[in-house]
Amino acid sequence: MPDTESTAHLRLDELTGISWRPFPREELPDIAAFYAECERYDDNPERTSLEKLQEFWDSPRSVPEEDTLVGRDQDGRVVATAWAGCNRVVTEGRGVYLGGAVRPDRRGEGIGDAVLSWELAHGRAWDDATRREDYGPLVMLLSAPTEQTDVRDLATRHGLPTERYFFEMTRSLEQLPDVRDMDGVHLTDWDASRSDEVHVAMDEAFRDHWGHTDTTPQMWQEEIDSHAFRPAWTVLAIDDATDRVVGAAMNCAWEQDWEPQGYTEGYTDQLGVLSSHRGRGVAKALLAESMRRFKESGMQAAGLGVDTANASGALGLYERLGYRPSASTCMHQLTR
Repeated sequence: MPDTESTAHLRLDELTGISWRPFPREELPDIAAFYAECERYDDNPERTSLEKLQEFWDSPRSVPEEDTLVGRDQDGRVVATAWAGCNRVVTEGRGVYLGGAVRPDRRGEGIGDAVLSWELAHGRAWDDATRREDYGPLVMLLSAPTEQTDVRDLATRHGLPTERYFFEMTRSLEQLPDVRDMDGVHLTDWDASRSDEVHVAMDEAFRDHWGHTDTTPQMWQEEIDSHAFRPAWTVLAIDDATDRVVGAAMNCAWEQDWEPQGYTEGYTDQLGVLSSHRGRGVAKALLAESMRRFKESGMQAAGLGVDTANASGALGLYERLGYRPSASTCMHQLTR
């Protein structure tokens, strides 16, 4: 029988010398430094910035006072975090992101087991308390570097099997592919007046991808308001006949990753092309133009992430364009 949330919280409270409370906003710099220590130790390809934590905390759809806990020792140092981010605005699939961590020198004491138990119990309790008949399944997700076996074993023991593998991929910008003309489609700059149209097009383009649920207008606005989003790097594909957005490369700068990876990088966070316009070289052109913009801005590399089981052939396209895997992560998932 899985733990109830109250039982799981008692397990946390029984850990000697650690006190727990939700993330206070004024303590986010401390928590960001804690994540940096853990991610450096684990060689995690995705780093957590203070800005990212602040954006989470400030989002109208976040409830940090319910979904987060930070554990400190008697000297006030952060020992662990428990983070079960419940996506309250999407009902097609009720997503819970499990993002806890334990300081490297305190691992092996059972803290991680208690943290994950609370995260899962919190996700189940939230779903039970708010579920309606027309809601989709509860999906709880935990991402980890493929080689981080301690976390992966913990996830498996708690009933979260490995569901998917992803590559982080990168390529140098020393030599760029040509941006060729496409039949009936042209590329253009990001246009804020088309934001809603791009939103609809990207949801449509990703609808056949694993794990996709359409984003709400609020979620979309948060993406384009993010500190990492780079409008000047972002590229749209427009149908000549209809003036409709048929694809986009939504590009970002994850600056917190640059120092640990050893180079600056423009990152294609989302690349989508409508199914009606696939096979015309639109995705290749979007990436090639993105690379040109990255290089013009002084970046050393272009990066992106890919689901290795993506049926669209995306991995092959990226490899042909010179991208090579730089890291591997996996997604553990529990669905009920």
